[in-house]
Parts: sequence; C-alpha cells; structure tokens
Amino acid sequence: MDNRKYEAFIRISETGSITKAADIMGYTQSGLTQMIQTLESELGLTLLTRNNRGVALTNPGRRLLPLFREEQRAEERIRQECASITGSHSGRLTVGCLASVSESWMPAVLETMAESYPDIRFSMMELEYPSIRNMLAEGRLDLGICEITDEDNFTSIPLLQDEILALVPSGHLLADKDATTIRELAEYPFISYSIGESSLNAPGWPEMMLKQAHLNIAYSCKNNLTVLKMIRHNLGVTVASSLIISNYDTDAAVLHFDPPIFRTIGILCRPDEKLLPSARAFIDCLQAHIQEKHPDAAL
Repeated sequence: MDNRKYEAFIRISETGSITKAADIMGYTQSGLTQMIQTLESELGLTLLTRNNRGVALTNPGRRLLPLFREEQRAEERIRQECASITGSHSGRLTVGCLASVSESWMPAVLETMAESYPDIRFSMMELEYPSIRNMLAEGRLDLGICEITDEDNFTSIPLLQDEILALVPSGHLLADKDATTIRELAEYPFISYSIGESSLNAPGWPEMMLKQAHLNIAYSCKNNLTVLKMIRHNLGVTVASSLIISNYDTDAAVLHFDPPIFRTIGILCRPDEKLLPSARAFIDCLQAHIQEKHPDAAL
C-alpha cells in the first residue's frame, strides 16, 4: 500500500479534521478524503466516522493507528539509513521537551543542527511531563526530554543532575537563610505549577518531586514567568529547578534544600527500538552543548 495513506490517516487522527490534515500535507480536502476511502476499501474496514466536531476514529481505526505509525517509522528509518550509507544525513525528527529544556538548550542546539545537518527536518514540541511519555509511547515522538524516573518504561539517556531549589519573596521570613526544609516551606502559601488545565486539582511537578510534603497550595498556574511575578507580589513561595531559574531574572531569594533534592533530566526513547540516524546526530549535539554549559552537572 501507499504509505501516504497511512500518513493521511495519522494526520487526521491527530487533528480530528480532514481539512486541517489536508492543509498540513498540502492536499485538497477532496483529495485526502479519496485517499482515506481508498485505504478503507483496501482494508475492508471503516476507519473514520464524521461527527459535528469533524471526524473520529472507529474501533478498527484506533486498533490500527499504532501499526500505521510503526510502518511510517520503518519507512523513515530506511530512508535515513540509506542517506547515512551514502555519507549524508536527512529525514525527519520529532522531539518533545519540557519548557525549561526548550528555553535553556534548544535554541543553541537547533542552531548547531541547522548548520551541521541542514537536510534534517526537525520538529520540536514543547510539552508537559505526562504528554511527553504518552506521545512517545504512541509513536508520535521520536525522542522525549524530561525528568527520568524509576517508573519509566522507556530506555533513558541521563543528561543532567538538576537541583531543586526553594524560591521565596525577597522580604520573606526565610529570605536570609541559605537552606530550608520541605516541612518549613510547607508552612507558607505555595504556588504550584499545574499540569493540563490550570487547577488546584491537577498537581504539577513540585508535588511530584516533594511527595512526602503536605504543601499549602494557594495558587496554581502553568507559566514559569507568572509564578515568578506572583512571588514578587508576595503571594507565596514555590520550588523550581536550577535549569528553570537560569532562564529568568528574578529578585526572589533562592534557597537550597537540606538535604539537597535533585531531578535527573534525560532523553527517553522507546525500548528495543534502534535510534534513527537523525536522532543519534541530535543526541550528540545536545550532549556536547550540555557538557559545555553545565560541566559540573552533566552526566
């Protein structure tokens, strides 16, 4: 079968719209509809149904989607390996990463990639912790860059030991201290980073990192800069990683924890799947950048 039909189905499943998928692929809506109808005829199955919001996958469509993604990745691997054999690098690479990673590392790394590997088409998606894992497992990402935990079912490549620090307003009772404890910090109103919709019922990564704490959550928001501005207005305290703090100018007091707390930032890959040549090139560039920028914390 023509793998463009697989890509068409994958794009429609991701956008929920034939029109949007056609725009992404450079087809007319009628052309893409005909492509899907041909695929359904070849398989003898109905893959999509129309509704008032656009289109939805049928049960057979949902079952076959991971297989279509596997087929698409296999074809991409063949193209990239052929290019590598001839001494060149080309193809596509899609990476999902945390906002702190995209702010700190990606501009410089992508500049190096563009200069050294101009024929690799790179797509970066700024995502939250759960989305990176879900999309990597679904085959929608080639690599993920986020926290590495013992609960991961992925192959991981550690990159950086990132210290977790406490942030308090400059005039706060804790501001003159060099270090604090989780219990001490929990006595004050806490500003959380939410995951998904901004809600006090959707705990963010501070709660994940400080599992033993019963934090006094007063506010929840998604943007790092918003959190820092709220601290400036004496609305509470929070925690942030050294990587996050390095991206902003802040007048907040920064305290270490006693004992120190770290998270490991690394690359996640699907287990038992050989890396694409484009992924290997990207990882080399990323590791070199981290070693240069964080020589004492690089892994």
